Amino acid sequence: MAEAGKKRPRPVPVPTSITRPFWDAAKQGKLVLQHCRRCGTWQYWPRPVCIRCISRDLEWREAAGRGVVYSFTVTRLPAEGFEGHEPYVLVSVDLPEGTRMMAHLVNCPIERVRIGMPVRVVWEKLTEEITLPQFEPAA
Repeated sequence: MAEAGKKRPRPVPVPTSITRPFWDAAKQGKLVLQHCRRCGTWQYWPRPVCIRCISRDLEWREAAGRGVVYSFTVTRLPAEGFEGHEPYVLVSVDLPEGTRMMAHLVNCPIERVRIGMPVRVVWEKLTEEITLPQFEPAA
């Protein structure tokens, strides 16, 4: 466990052959989602097949990068690897593409977080290879 108040480096995602396009786009400040060419379904998190029709005919499309808070939780007892970062807010965001994404909410006092709050994607560079999408209140 980390010393009280001392931040540890956060865990870093490890790209796979399926998630590599997502992380490559994130490195460029672009939020991309999988889109099924067969049935038109958008999906997040990346998978090898469409969650609706099981087609493998998926493409990556740039998303709007905005959404609305569907749900949130304030984390005061951190998961392993997040010691020293607490308290932090995790949000579930409804994206206009029709899917939902979970991420950290940043640049917002805890007492101002609300369900239905408009948010936009922002980026945190963790390493040279990994840039993490997060959300902040929309202006």
